[in-house]
Amino acid sequence: KFLGLGLGAAAAMAGGLLTARGQVRAQELPDDRRFLFVFGAFGGASIIDSFLPLPASAVQPPGDANTLLAYPDEAIIQPGGSNIRCVADLNLSDIFTSGHKPEDFLRSHVDNMAVLPCEVTSVNHIVAQKRAVTGAGVNAGKTIMEAMAERHGSDMILPNCNMSSGGYVEPGDDFSLSERFRAEIIADPRFFALATHGYQGLKDVPDKALIERARGVRGELEDLSHFGLTFKDAPRRGRFLDMRRNVQPRMEVADLIRTLVLLPDSPQTPLSDYGLAPLPDDERERLMNHLPALLTDPLESQAALAFLLARYQVSCALTFGPSFQPIITDQVLGTPLAFDFSHTDHVVAQNVMWGRILGVIDGLVRLLKEQPYDDANPDRGSLWDRSLIYVATDFGRSKTRPSGSLSFGSGHDLNNGNLIISPLVQGNRVWGGIDPTTAMTFGDRGDGTRTIFREGHTYSAIAHALDIDFNGRLDMDFIL
Repeated sequence: KFLGLGLGAAAAMAGGLLTARGQVRAQELPDDRRFLFVFGAFGGASIIDSFLPLPASAVQPPGDANTLLAYPDEAIIQPGGSNIRCVADLNLSDIFTSGHKPEDFLRSHVDNMAVLPCEVTSVNHIVAQKRAVTGAGVNAGKTIMEAMAERHGSDMILPNCNMSSGGYVEPGDDFSLSERFRAEIIADPRFFALATHGYQGLKDVPDKALIERARGVRGELEDLSHFGLTFKDAPRRGRFLDMRRNVQPRMEVADLIRTLVLLPDSPQTPLSDYGLAPLPDDERERLMNHLPALLTDPLESQAALAFLLARYQVSCALTFGPSFQPIITDQVLGTPLAFDFSHTDHVVAQNVMWGRILGVIDGLVRLLKEQPYDDANPDRGSLWDRSLIYVATDFGRSKTRPSGSLSFGSGHDLNNGNLIISPLVQGNRVWGGIDPTTAMTFGDRGDGTRTIFREGHTYSAIAHALDIDFNGRLDMDFIL
């Protein structure tokens, strides 16, 4: 009886948003909804080694070009009409490969790209990563993903999903925030769909009505138990029961076990043997066109699931990113320790890892551009029209090198910058520059005056673009 009522309420909540295989009903989608994708670039993704490089010919005095982290002019690409330049794919390593060229990404997406220089406040990986998503506490300690879920995901099943690690999965510090806006941690996106249903996908299970009856009895007994009475109002118990009694039934009614499945029906993953099915051929083909290695590359599988979670209106805040482990097949995709391999070989690590992450982001952007926000009403634009990708990084890297050296290690540095990709901000813009005497970046609000942007400025700029207001939001509306 108890669960029957719960499932009935869940059906009412989910049914307004999702029909067969998660198809969205037009009248239920708010006009002001936005989607945030946070890409955690581990280990110090350096903006001066990607989209704000210092050309050797610009170094002052000229003799310092051998000791500053400057690139030969011929290694820097600036397409016609672009206000942003980048370090080209240098192809320096016989071992490590990226799979994508930064210059191709720039040519394809420059109109939606904004570079925002930043001076961060920590060079500790975990601390700096958390500050990159909390704005160093600018919004009462909320992460930008938590703020996003609170603003745009109140009717979503899992508004905040996180597939990253380290400081990027740390919860915020605003303890007044509702638990439902905290991140749902996803360890392996390939198998996440199988975790969204309590009994489908299992063989020889009892009748559905019997399972629901047993669940109801379990709930009643738990409430009457000594533990249940003692901890009746305990917040952690409340969070657990909310997940069991409200979120889980909504996931089951929405059929996420089929909507979000990434696995094929194959001898290795025989879905049909367990009453399940893969994605329809056309949807699977679309995913594979843009993320062809999604079954073998964890980064691509994260991007694929992030797309599906947004596409079916399950989540509005999605976080993902590389781990410290490269992908080893006949080649090594990425570098060990991600960007932190810069300690060993700075130029190779930065060049390979930027290409690696940009290839995956490129696939995600193309999927979002192809997908209508509202399947039933394509005139409402695409998912991309409502999306923002924030490439969050821990810190920058040191700006000097041994004289004339092309292979050297770098240290952590507070000075850096961030990449934002979105049609919601002014694209083809660099909000600052790089000092030719130090290779240090600086901010500029568009008036030609140098300034310093910190983590709270980046957070506030993203909040402006996503219509997230809060006390203490810094004035960064010039980015729009």
